[in-house]
Amino acid sequence: MTETRVYPDRGSMAAGLAEQVASELTKAIKKRGRATLAVPGGETPTEFFRHLSQLDLEWDCVSVILTDEKFVPENANHSHASRVIKELMQNKAAVATFHSYHHDTATPHDAVPDIMGVLHDLLPIDVCILGMGLDTHVASLFPNADNIDEALGLWAPTVMVMNGPEVEDSRFTLTAPVLERARKAHILIVGEDKKVALREAQKVGLVEEAPVRVILNRARATTIHYAD
Repeated sequence: MTETRVYPDRGSMAAGLAEQVASELTKAIKKRGRATLAVPGGETPTEFFRHLSQLDLEWDCVSVILTDEKFVPENANHSHASRVIKELMQNKAAVATFHSYHHDTATPHDAVPDIMGVLHDLLPIDVCILGMGLDTHVASLFPNADNIDEALGLWAPTVMVMNGPEVEDSRFTLTAPVLERARKAHILIVGEDKKVALREAQKVGLVEEAPVRVILNRARATTIHYAD
């Protein structure tokens, strides 16, 4: 089940989504005593992060994880962790717990067991925020990644390393089963080009060709948030 919300501008979208996510996290905490929030990298969610960080909720009961991350140092300017730490883990949200995927290993594959160990007690995700690329990738599930079929499979592990001709750096990503099982999911879409790409992805087709279909086709509720 997918719902689409269209906003007059990106600021309204960021504020509206922040209010909804805060409400969903609060309900999760009341029900289970804690909540897991999964967030993406990139510039699109930045304003949303700033709004959310200032809202009242029991942030000390919230664990923040990434939907995906590059195999770069945590403090690298282009790492997803650095943006989340700078923009979300501030203000009232500073007391939440952020779980980085960075480990001092020679290869990204060597870090996977440690990442899976951290995530073991944090899943399923209570609230998952996703962006979408023009190629319709979500998290680091890229259409042309070398092992995309495995990452989309029913028996995929929690986290995988993605590589491929169009994948910048090696990347860690949550796999399709993890995203599908999120209790609440939201997709942020901005701009006409991405709106057109999303419309194409909403047509019947293979998930491998448009990985955003992992979220669009899932049984649980998904909300698309759009602004020009």
